[in-house]
Amino acid sequence: MSFSPRISVILTAWNRPQYLDEQVQAILGQTVAPHEIVLWYNKPSKRLGLFSRKLSFKFAGADRVKKIVCDFNFGIFPRFCMVPCLEGEYVCVFDDDTIPGKRWFENCLHYVDADKCVLGTIGLRYLAFDKGRVETEKPRMGWEACNKSLEFVDIVGHAWFFRKAWIKHFWEEPPLLLTFGEDIHLCSMFARHGIRAACPPHPVDDKSLWGSTAPERGLDKVAISSKDRSKDYLSVVQYEIQMGYRPILL
Repeated sequence: MSFSPRISVILTAWNRPQYLDEQVQAILGQTVAPHEIVLWYNKPSKRLGLFSRKLSFKFAGADRVKKIVCDFNFGIFPRFCMVPCLEGEYVCVFDDDTIPGKRWFENCLHYVDADKCVLGTIGLRYLAFDKGRVETEKPRMGWEACNKSLEFVDIVGHAWFFRKAWIKHFWEEPPLLLTFGEDIHLCSMFARHGIRAACPPHPVDDKSLWGSTAPERGLDKVAISSKDRSKDYLSVVQYEIQMGYRPILL
């Protein structure tokens, strides 16, 4: 890269502490090094197996990570609330099952400003709302479709790379729910201000550019997607459309 951008990283720890070692090392090993890494620790549920808090902080590179420790699970939205407190001009938020390739930041930096977009490693385009469900285009862009060029979508997930200054739009309108759909709300609010959602290239023969090199890890029992949230999904998307969001294909 011809410049040295400051990138702040936000991670979460809840019920997947087993991936912290690998995730932090993948982030520290980026071709564009992160300026700072912040770990938001949500207290895990006993129902799903309470792991030792002390052990959860014994991961490789832990001394390079700033930690916010909660004795209560505040859910999925607070990680976006902390963005204004960070030092970087860019921010990348990762889900706890997401391990980026070593050129992920480099990949995102090629497009974030030139195309004014929030970038993710999986992307959906809405096709229809039928029988109480949201129908989306298949395959999804990103690691599933292995798109060769930048693809604009309606929402991105698993990782979100964007300019820190843009986060001011996130709370201009309240989300419908605080327990589901943070990715939908983020991309909807950004889009209403001309900031599109997109997946950068994820070539099948070069995983170093991917935002998630082991996406199958998100299919375990602690994943939000493991539960039937179809009613919440439909309600959240319809709410964002009522508030002014316009899907690409509809």
